Amino acid sequence: MARIDLAIYTEDPDEADVLRAYWTLADDGETWAQTVAAVREKWSLKQQQLTQIIQACGTAHLPEVRCPQCGEVPWATGRKHFTELIRQGNALCDSCRAVAQVEREKAAEEVAAKQRTELLKAFPVRCDGDLTPDDLSLFDAVALHTLFSDPAVEDAGTTTPTNIWPEERPWAPGSVRYDFERRLVRSEPVAIRAHPDSHADAFAWEGDAPTGSFYLGKVSYYLLGAADDLAARPPRLVGALNQVLREGPWPESWLGQWPDLWNELALADAQAYLDMKLGEHRLEMKQGEGTRTALADALATFSVGQVFNFIYRATKDSAAYYQRGGVNKRQAANSTVGRISAAADRARASGWEIKSFGRPWNLPLSAIGEVFFSKVMWQADMMQVAVGAAHPPSHAWGDGQPDASADEPTGE
Repeated sequence: MARIDLAIYTEDPDEADVLRAYWTLADDGETWAQTVAAVREKWSLKQQQLTQIIQACGTAHLPEVRCPQCGEVPWATGRKHFTELIRQGNALCDSCRAVAQVEREKAAEEVAAKQRTELLKAFPVRCDGDLTPDDLSLFDAVALHTLFSDPAVEDAGTTTPTNIWPEERPWAPGSVRYDFERRLVRSEPVAIRAHPDSHADAFAWEGDAPTGSFYLGKVSYYLLGAADDLAARPPRLVGALNQVLREGPWPESWLGQWPDLWNELALADAQAYLDMKLGEHRLEMKQGEGTRTALADALATFSVGQVFNFIYRATKDSAAYYQRGGVNKRQAANSTVGRISAAADRARASGWEIKSFGRPWNLPLSAIGEVFFSKVMWQADMMQVAVGAAHPPSHAWGDGQPDASADEPTGE
């Protein structure tokens, strides 16, 4: 049973009686002898007047509840607070809680300082020669341009972890994001390194020491370069890349590398659209190598927008197949891949003109896709162009352009 020691500071007998009535417990020691409404009605008080009396005319101490640190007896500001104090029991008082919070913050700062010291040993910030477009593969150039043209890099010269890029403009398509990041980290020559000021959770630890490994998607990177100021490095590389992509010529190796990157990004978009359309029909399937092979085969002939058309119709037919009964959702979903392949084969064999779908608002183009298709390939709308009909802009070859028909970077 709870007990209240009431200290009354007012000399007004009515106010004192109000306080006693408000703070008097019933015989069970758990409920109140009178409700708040009854107290207000008896003394004709508005809620604001009652609150003022409770706050100014006395204090209700709980002698059976004490701070385990200093022994202070708490006082309740109202019935709701009283119930919370009883529920908490012998909890720290506000003063001791504040002291404990300061101590926790100090300890956390000491741990963070120690972790940073260890991270600086395991991941020292290096200076090296500036990278040039000729040092990079086309993939590396696109991925680095995307990472380091982000406005967030300007302040410290370090990237935003790829996990927290906005959903409306992700760094890379979800199905290839970790693969793309891993490929960039392992590029030759080395272009980026994990920065020791990344969040400690971005690194793998054994006890108090980092193992030398880190988690893709969580870490921030800095660009290798000659400048001591990390923030001064990205503008040099991004500026050099912009000039090559705007005026040419491309490094010779890029001329043979762009179809592979186009195919990777197009396939990732097709996979994402397939998942999305199946989900709209409450169907689900695990995409394996067979699915990727079927989609890649369709994309070899048709544009991403046309393959979206095949996917849209195939998922709709699979949903109807399930509704007719006789199959479960998994079987219905798995039948979608065969429908896509059959539709692409019929259209290819018959020479049909397939309507190209546009990109839906809820399937945004990734930042890497935006840089590659718009800045590198100069494609106003990659949804309309099949890889077989695409080619780099004419300045990619410089003076050695082999084919005058490639004057415009358009598709069909």
